[in-house]
Amino acid sequence: MTENQEAEHLNVHVAVCAERYKALEDRLDRIERVMWWMLSTLIMALGGMLFQLFVLFSGRVS
Repeated sequence: MTENQEAEHLNVHVAVCAERYKALEDRLDRIERVMWWMLSTLIMALGGMLFQLFVLFSGRVS
């Protein structure tokens, strides 16, 4: 391979890797958003359960 061919091959390789990393970053961003949504839902649900338990137990004590 000549030096020009190697340089061209390297440029193509860099471009392909850049596209792959962009796709990977997009996937990871989507997974991160889903995980934040699930965590937020879980925290809200647990908070609601704790509130309900507090209401139930405070009603029986008094």
